[in-house]
Amino acid sequence: MAIVQVLVASILLASNALAAAGSKNQTLYILTLLPYPYINPLFDPSWVEGPQVSLALEIAKEEINNQLAILPGYQIELIGGDCGCEYVDRAYEAIGSTTYYPGVSKMPIGIIGPGCSSSSLSVSSLTNREALSLVNVHGGGSPSLSNRTNFPYSLGTLGSAESFSNLVIKLMHANNWHRIGILFNELREFYSTTSQNLHDIISSDSTLSSYLSPVYDNTYIPLSEIMQQGIRINVLFTPVRTTRQVLCLALHRGVVYPAYQWIVTSNTFEDIAQNVNFEFDHQVYNCSETEMRQTALNRVSFINYRLSHINESAPSTYPKHSFKEYDALFRNRLEEHNLQNNDNITYSIWTTYLYDTFWAWAVVLDRVAIREPNMDLTQFRYGKTSLSKVVLEEFYRLDFEGVSGRIHFNNNSGFLNRVISVFQAKDGNVTEIGNFDGVHFIVKEDLDAIEGEFADEHFNIGHGVFAALLIVTVLELVLLITLHVLTIKYRFSQSVKASSPKLSQLTFIGCYLIIFTLILYIFRSYLLLDDYTTVFLCNLTWAWLLPISFTLAYGTVAVRTWRLHRIFTHYLNPGRFIADHYLMAFVFVLLGVDVLLGTLWMAIDPQQLDVKNVTVPQDVTNFVVRTCRDNSYWSYGLVFGYRGVLIVVVLVLTFLTRNIQNQSFRTKTLRVLVYLSSLTLVVGFVLFYLFLLYGSPLSHGPIVFIMLTFHGLLLLFITLICLPPLIPKLREEFYKKFPRFIKTHEVDFEIEIESESVLVEGSSRFYI
Repeated sequence: MAIVQVLVASILLASNALAAAGSKNQTLYILTLLPYPYINPLFDPSWVEGPQVSLALEIAKEEINNQLAILPGYQIELIGGDCGCEYVDRAYEAIGSTTYYPGVSKMPIGIIGPGCSSSSLSVSSLTNREALSLVNVHGGGSPSLSNRTNFPYSLGTLGSAESFSNLVIKLMHANNWHRIGILFNELREFYSTTSQNLHDIISSDSTLSSYLSPVYDNTYIPLSEIMQQGIRINVLFTPVRTTRQVLCLALHRGVVYPAYQWIVTSNTFEDIAQNVNFEFDHQVYNCSETEMRQTALNRVSFINYRLSHINESAPSTYPKHSFKEYDALFRNRLEEHNLQNNDNITYSIWTTYLYDTFWAWAVVLDRVAIREPNMDLTQFRYGKTSLSKVVLEEFYRLDFEGVSGRIHFNNNSGFLNRVISVFQAKDGNVTEIGNFDGVHFIVKEDLDAIEGEFADEHFNIGHGVFAALLIVTVLELVLLITLHVLTIKYRFSQSVKASSPKLSQLTFIGCYLIIFTLILYIFRSYLLLDDYTTVFLCNLTWAWLLPISFTLAYGTVAVRTWRLHRIFTHYLNPGRFIADHYLMAFVFVLLGVDVLLGTLWMAIDPQQLDVKNVTVPQDVTNFVVRTCRDNSYWSYGLVFGYRGVLIVVVLVLTFLTRNIQNQSFRTKTLRVLVYLSSLTLVVGFVLFYLFLLYGSPLSHGPIVFIMLTFHGLLLLFITLICLPPLIPKLREEFYKKFPRFIKTHEVDFEIEIESESVLVEGSSRFYI
């Protein structure tokens, strides 16, 4: 604040000297509502460009008041009103009151400022009232300020931020970006209305809306959403503090080049390359100036208003300075006021924009004085609509070259058509690669842009996994066919006849269906099928094949266990004979339940195709995961839930028959099968539901569950149901061919004839 006081004092001294000289003996006042270096929590740490603004206005004021050809008889003084940026009440107070020096009325004839969109909207609403009718040339950029009906006396020196929207669209076209992320700060008028303007432009144009699909997000640093949606190009419509935090967090989480590219608007490289310390999601993040500088230099692009005239050597119309000459003058003044070594001071666009704005006011008032020679401009009072309209007309007639560019206000928007530059940070340098004048995008150098979207790769099992699973399944099929052929061949042997061959046939059919289901699932997980075929196979697998194959294979185990229970342990009528055809009928009842539940599933809630995009930034790849899903999980619970009840019942019956007398090899293998198959199913389904709740789409969860669970069941059925009846006959055939391995023993043996439910005990001599 001391710096500002020194500058104001120097301005007053210079103006008093001029007045004493008598060259300009009347004073016109312009109210400045600019955010001088005032401690403002919305900025970081305050508007540090305030001293530059004061210095630029001082230079312009000295030049204007020293030129007798501009406003002869008048000098211009500034009434400084520090409104911060969002402190609208301060602007109201400055406008609504008339302050006095001793004997001097200081009624402003116009306003420079405010410097932010929110306060500019409020002030513009106020100056439009007939009680004021005051022309203000503000520094807001919100497209809302272009409404000439609501804000007829409001002019914008900054240029409408609508140019940012149009430039973003041109960049999307030029780099073939169909999809970008738009991150904006909804609490700041400039950023929220600019992003809304971009949305309106795209949605109102059918060609653009079908071609471009930006994703808008006003949440606080939504990096997780960016990564989940695979959005590689992200545009920041955010103030400098938020922009620093976003890029710092992006550095920590790897959301940077070459997987992602950031486009920063209305901030410069120097704004970003600062130390950052903040808390996010209950964690403190720190980024040094070196880290921020390296991040910003890593293919980050900057879109900002151009500081100077495109031709920096071209002389301005007023006061004949080129930008280079003004720049040298300005830097000398910085040195005079000991500001050149202040780390908080960066060269700002406001130093040239407000310099030209002050000159614009001087030229306009000079033309008004010539146009209305009988009018005393010092007698202006609020509400003097006729004078304000003349001032406004002259502003629209302005057309001269300033050090910041062409000064010509657009009749339709009230804004200057400012040039916006695009800068690319690359290889340690920040280079201007193009500029946009609101209509034409002049490209000096192509943007070093990444692809707009990650390369799509359909997430299927690899060739090696496919071959391994297929080989294992085929080997199981060969083994099953071999056992089935041997069972038919030795169907008249005592051991095969004692194993209930009709039930064994159902077991074989169930195992064949399991293998067929596994082969379908392996090919569906390997090949890229069309949507209809994928959904058809999903419904066929889950609603029909898996339940029916399981029932055919496991159902025979259930009825065998039930028969043992009825024969040996039933508390009402033990020893009751149950024929095979009754047991088969029960199995068919279970199959009927499967058909009914599958039909209800398909009628009420059939599975649908679910396509997920999972981005792996390290591979610069977007994996397209095609799965099937239901709207709810009740169908899985209904179809497979009753099997859980069946498994529990079979476990209970197995436990009850664990101590029956005269146990045979068949009863022991049956009991082992029940325990192991139950454990396999429980573990498999628990893993499956854990995957549904917490698993990554890239974890191959469903196929792992299917393969492990049903391959395990298949091996259990083959080794404990299909193989045991053949062991006596195979052993007998082996000893016939290789008699040297035969030894005689006296052993006890027992033969179980299940079809007659009789155990025959005895002692005999036979070969093992």
